[in-house]
Amino acid sequence: MSIVIEGNSSYIPETTFRPKIQRCLDMLRENASTYYTWLDRYNLTVRAAARSGANFRDRAIDIASATFNASDTWLASVLVHEAIHFWQYRSHHYEAGTVAETEANQYQLGVLRMLGAPQGEISYMLSQDGGHADRNGDGVYDWRDYQSRDY
Repeated sequence: MSIVIEGNSSYIPETTFRPKIQRCLDMLRENASTYYTWLDRYNLTVRAAARSGANFRDRAIDIASATFNASDTWLASVLVHEAIHFWQYRSHHYEAGTVAETEANQYQLGVLRMLGAPQGEISYMLSQDGGHADRNGDGVYDWRDYQSRDY
């Protein structure tokens, strides 16, 4: 199996998107190989999109400009974070919202450490409680939260 990379000129051009995503995948393969294999195992596509997230229907990790423009270590850790959601979903224990995000954040934090990420990125992840999915703060993660993402 292999990971497919797709830019989209409406969001991030292929000529910009492909090299950075490949660099992040290479970093994961070299420094966090266990987590890289999860990306590969699920035969995922990493694609430029309006919002970042795990798109179960399309088997794609969508990456928005704000996420793409972060550091390589952050972007690589986001790829693993989203792959964790595929694992949760396929293992039938995906609970959209805080539960899923908290678990994915734990893996993302571990990957940041394995990649030697800057302390600021690690500190930021340590401060996260999984509530970032509930963008409007109503206690329910739903389509409105997803639509309001700017990352």
